[in-house]
Amino acid sequence: MKALVTQLELEHRNLDKLAGLLSRFRPSLSELPPDQAEIQLLVDVLSYLTQFPDVHHHPVEDRIVEALRNKGALDNGLSEEIERQHRVLAQQGQDLMRDLESAAREETVSWVQLPIEIRLYAERLRHNMVVEELALFPLAVTRLGDADAQAIGMLLSQAPPDPLFVDKAMARFADLHRIIATEAGCGCFDHLPPAGAGEEPA
Repeated sequence: MKALVTQLELEHRNLDKLAGLLSRFRPSLSELPPDQAEIQLLVDVLSYLTQFPDVHHHPVEDRIVEALRNKGALDNGLSEEIERQHRVLAQQGQDLMRDLESAAREETVSWVQLPIEIRLYAERLRHNMVVEELALFPLAVTRLGDADAQAIGMLLSQAPPDPLFVDKAMARFADLHRIIATEAGCGCFDHLPPAGAGEEPA
């Protein structure tokens, strides 16, 4: 179980980089939209968050919650709160994607309110990760055994390769890959296990 938790923590470090990009998008007193490059960056970040973590990362954590709850090792209130946070993040991510895509088509979107919603989403994501690292992961390491880890780890083994946090990001996320690598100041960032077949080089 320790290896599984270590991988989830590594994914958290990478997700925090994306939350940081979202947090920099500040409210404006005017309704003037940001430039197209900034809109595209936001679309890329939210596209990744809604297509990968919401589909492959959070379900693994939900399985950990379920396993601990079945053993009577996790407070019902906390388990329900973590699952609720995942549902809220998934719904809000989809809502923000819809609004940003509408903005990219120059339809009616409030550029005063939207940055506030984006920053709130980033803070919710960070709060969820803190709760898990303080309250969920330590319990998983101490109360769940190898059989639990194997059953939960099946979800990870069935997931497609991470399309962003690898040496050769998929073409869809190539620009986002470069931005994160540049901000890291080293041309690199925390890596998940090597991606499998089907990737496109950046």
